[in-house]
Amino acid sequence: MTNSSRERWTTVQERWTDGREGRWTSSWRTRRRQRQGAQPDEMAKAVEDPLRFRHVFTQENAGRLDQYYNVDKKKLGEGSYGQVMKGTHKDTNVVRAIKAIDAAKVADISRFNDEVKVQQSLDHPHIVKLYEVFKDAKRYYLVMELCTGGELFDRIVEESEKKGEGSAFDEAGAAKIMSQIMGALNYLHGQEYCHRDIKPENFLLQNADANAPIKVIDFGLAKHFKPGTSDLRTKAGTPYYVAPEVLDSKSSKGYSEMCDIWSCGVLAYIILCGYPPFYGDTDSQILRMVKRGKYDYPSPDWDGMSKQAKNFIDKMLTFDPKKRATAEAMCDHEWLRTAKPGQGARLPNDLGNRLSKFRGGGKLKKVALTLIAQQLGEDDIKELQHTFESLDKNQDGTLAPKEIQVAMQKHKIPLPKDLEEIMAVLDTDGSGSIDYTEFIAATLTAAQYMKKEVLWSAFRVFDTDGSGEITQDELQKVLKEESVEKITGMINEADLNKDGKISFDEFWTMMESNKDVKAQ
Repeated sequence: MTNSSRERWTTVQERWTDGREGRWTSSWRTRRRQRQGAQPDEMAKAVEDPLRFRHVFTQENAGRLDQYYNVDKKKLGEGSYGQVMKGTHKDTNVVRAIKAIDAAKVADISRFNDEVKVQQSLDHPHIVKLYEVFKDAKRYYLVMELCTGGELFDRIVEESEKKGEGSAFDEAGAAKIMSQIMGALNYLHGQEYCHRDIKPENFLLQNADANAPIKVIDFGLAKHFKPGTSDLRTKAGTPYYVAPEVLDSKSSKGYSEMCDIWSCGVLAYIILCGYPPFYGDTDSQILRMVKRGKYDYPSPDWDGMSKQAKNFIDKMLTFDPKKRATAEAMCDHEWLRTAKPGQGARLPNDLGNRLSKFRGGGKLKKVALTLIAQQLGEDDIKELQHTFESLDKNQDGTLAPKEIQVAMQKHKIPLPKDLEEIMAVLDTDGSGSIDYTEFIAATLTAAQYMKKEVLWSAFRVFDTDGSGEITQDELQKVLKEESVEKITGMINEADLNKDGKISFDEFWTMMESNKDVKAQ
């Protein structure tokens, strides 16, 4: 790789695309569970009236951003779309990242809305969360999870500068990063979404620690796909990382989600040596190399790398996408087996009791705990996240009931007699598996959620007009629940004075009590 090419890679990393495809379609998470032998309604059979609701609480606010947040004008990042700043909520003191997007640069508002909907629907420990959306005359504002460690790209450059040309992360560090990325991609593909812009700039580090968790961002080019087909057609991506089949203008067959795997192969290569396998001084030169698909491991930079590391890359940089390894297969690659997230995590001894307690709570309390599980920061739920990842053996981002049962038996934790019914209750979105947020919600302790700022932050999501009371109409709107009977029942669970509304004091009492107020 020439010096000019290396310089270009470290300074010029701009999105390349010929346009974006149309709208996504809704996708239900059944394929992976069916493949593992579980049907979507399998866990619900034991429960007559299980609670089911969408885990999307993202608020779309008509008011001005500065009514709710004190915004630090110092930029955390900037791109062609706008900039990212840090904001502190005036009522709760919660600190978030705020992505400001110039409205004039949003060419297609429907596609922008689709991007928001995609990110709202994703539920994984290594995908950045979206909390609120604001709009004023000039900009859209996406209020998101704050990651303070910067881009993976910058961390790669730092490592390369410390160790010298031809090296970046050591194999152990690189494997930890790639294990998290492949797990997130395995989940994303399981939800039938192709990211289409995998590159170091689209991964953030949670904090500045050396072993900080990795987070996937930017779903502007994400596209729903139909499993087993090559129904993606638009040329989209970034030159260094784009897959050769995406560039094949002569092909009428299109391409599949396997283009993401190729990009991950490029990423793994860069993380280990500090430069890309396909390079050039211009976009056209880079793309010619990509179309050929030929790369090597130049000496002396790669002389000390293990055969397992090279094999890991080779399986992803396989030219024929039909022969390329899947994200699921790569998660189980021998190079990653000692680097999986959650390694060595201990299950809580009272795990069975926590799950049983969640089952016994009222429906509104379950909804509130789910919302809180989404909003709590990484530091607040770190141990529970590690527990989830240790249970998620195939790294698909969801838990099958069998995975939980086997793990509890292995750790000699008593199994509740009604475990099957408990699992059905935990599956509050009806997907047929236990999602990340569902697990966190069911295993939170009172010490984690019984804090004024935590409960107030949750309460104000339901209190959409800021009146200090949750009404039936507000709860119905937030949950998008059509059944008035169900909403009335939830209100009655916490409505102590029977005025048809829930005050913050009543909300607090409901969350504090092990037995929720029963409707009369």
